[in-house]
Amino acid sequence: MKTLAARCLMCGKSYQLDEDNKDFKKLSEKNLSEAAFICDMCSNKVRYESDEQRKPKKPVS
Repeated sequence: MKTLAARCLMCGKSYQLDEDNKDFKKLSEKNLSEAAFICDMCSNKVRYESDEQRKPKKPVS
């Protein structure tokens, strides 16, 4: 099984991506020695923060 070393653009953590990863094909086509992507934890964090931002503010009495 092939693996690819990739670094998260947000947290900077290095990951070993296997062939079954959703980003493997996209990153392997670029032929970069150190590919960059957004990890699942950071993408979930951004999604949660944007959902919280869209919620209406509770009135303070």
